[in-house]
Amino acid sequence: MLTGLLLSQSAKNPVTITAFVDAPARAGEVVNIKIDAEMEDQWHIYSIYEITEGPLPTEITVNSSAIGAIAPVQEPKPKYLFDPGFETDTYYHKGNTRFIFPVRLKRSLQPGNYPIAVDVYYMVCNERLCYPPLTKTDTVVVTVEAGSPRNDKTAFVVASTGSNSSGSGASNNLMSILLLAIGGAILSWVMPCVYPMIPIIISFFGKMSEDKNIGRTTIATFYGLGIAGTFVLIGLLVGFLSWGVNDAASQSKYANIGNFIATDPWINLALGILFIFFALWMFGVVNVNVAGKLVNTTDRAGQTANSAYLGSFLLGVAFAITSFSCTVPVVGTLLVVAAAGTAGSILTSLYGMVIYGVVFAAPFVALSLFPTALDKLPNSGKWMETLKIGFGFIEIAAAIKFLWVPDMEWEIGLLPRDIVLWSFILIGALLVGYLVGLYRIGSAENIKPFALGKGRVVAVLITLMFLYPIGMSVASPPTYHYAKMPRLMDEFIEALVPPPPTEDDIAIKEGWFVDQYDEALAKAKAEKKPLFIDFTGVYCANCRVMERRVFPTKPVKEQLDKMVLTRLYVDKKDSLSQVFARLQFERYKQATQPYYVVLDPEDESSLAEIGGYVPNGFDEFLRDGVSAYYEKTGK
Repeated sequence: MLTGLLLSQSAKNPVTITAFVDAPARAGEVVNIKIDAEMEDQWHIYSIYEITEGPLPTEITVNSSAIGAIAPVQEPKPKYLFDPGFETDTYYHKGNTRFIFPVRLKRSLQPGNYPIAVDVYYMVCNERLCYPPLTKTDTVVVTVEAGSPRNDKTAFVVASTGSNSSGSGASNNLMSILLLAIGGAILSWVMPCVYPMIPIIISFFGKMSEDKNIGRTTIATFYGLGIAGTFVLIGLLVGFLSWGVNDAASQSKYANIGNFIATDPWINLALGILFIFFALWMFGVVNVNVAGKLVNTTDRAGQTANSAYLGSFLLGVAFAITSFSCTVPVVGTLLVVAAAGTAGSILTSLYGMVIYGVVFAAPFVALSLFPTALDKLPNSGKWMETLKIGFGFIEIAAAIKFLWVPDMEWEIGLLPRDIVLWSFILIGALLVGYLVGLYRIGSAENIKPFALGKGRVVAVLITLMFLYPIGMSVASPPTYHYAKMPRLMDEFIEALVPPPPTEDDIAIKEGWFVDQYDEALAKAKAEKKPLFIDFTGVYCANCRVMERRVFPTKPVKEQLDKMVLTRLYVDKKDSLSQVFARLQFERYKQATQPYYVVLDPEDESSLAEIGGYVPNGFDEFLRDGVSAYYEKTGK
């Protein structure tokens, strides 16, 4: 509690606020509004970002019809000292303090003079007394010149504030990266994109375990290096590509490199062909000695080991790449750090990528050691043959998952959602037919129809369990989505199939603006409602599950009905998606999907933000955003 006498607001306030701009600008350019707070000796105001219990933080807002977008206020480093008035440590500014508020002018402005109102809300105190908090307003007149916006003046430059450069701030940032990397890696373990590689891991390392000349622990280590090293290399690549780059469009492109890898049609085509090859290998149609047959008898052991180590490393790289569509939510955030293009950001990204890569690789390295237990199992070979061929069917399904990406990108039309679902049903039926002995694949003999052991019975039941929701999805046109399936199964299927063809049409009928940010913003302003932005992706499985399972729930829908809604795609291969990806990166420093923002349409400032799959508490997030809007506007 403050133990002094509050001064009357009628007394002369010891703070003078002055706002100004240095030079004229062109429509579409960024203008840095400079706000000077001049204080008499012994008086101070409090930090914008470093908040402690007791004093009220300073707030700066701008308002003008000429402003198209804003960035966070740049604040000098505050002092961190004991405040005897509040009897606690506080962050504050004293003397003459300059804040910088970057704003981008609308591209539609005509040459002329445009006023911008700058409101500064603050509490000023000394060691004994405080003035009541108040808002002071100054007006800046920006002169807009004729001409196209200059390239070096269109992007917000991310300037590090003093509060973030303090030792405790850096420490907190590193701790946040640590928790994000570890938590994200653990969450990535159960993502459906990693499942198709598990049969290959078991098959590959099972084959390697038969060779006594190969160190099992060593090849498992090389495999882990392949996984972790891929993430680290991409983080360094993004950091170096972004070195010294201030243009937000370029930074956004680099930060989304993980998304590019996950959605590029050529990469997915190559992965689809690779998975078909793996399937044929497991079926015994092709026989490749990964250890190398062309080695000399005299040095066969050394050559074989080298080949196996290289093979396990490349398998780790392939695993990391195939899992990108699920790991992007975490990796994308780490790549945003790298895309800042400074030495500190590269080191921070490297720190996060190393932790993420090592933690993510850990269980799969352990799984690669699993085949060592095969030595203790009965040496009949029949069960192993069945397991390997069963995995081959899974690899065919995984190949289809990768092949529909180029099919959709190139608009070929061979693998729409319903055909992909039917393909999975056919593959599942063939797998069941093999398991019950209706036909034979491979070298196993004496397999009689319907002479099933316990293992085959379990495999048939698991396959049928997966086929049921797939079959119900096929029977649910036009979206081909079965709404009553368990959430885990929903996530799994959505990671493997193309998006429904009518998803956006349904959203538009429900009042959403799809890829129409300006129109949604205009409506929100006209209706005086907050704007809800759904940054989504065509290839984002969690986006689809959120839109189908969370958005329609009653508590969430009640909050969505209070806002204007827009859905912005950031991963389509067109210029509009590039604009929205840049918008997300530039304003919110995020390159992940889904990402949700509740926005004040008047100044386009963020009221609430959250990312990822949020099955619980999403209605509370929306409620906080709506409440913040009405509290801010006084309605």
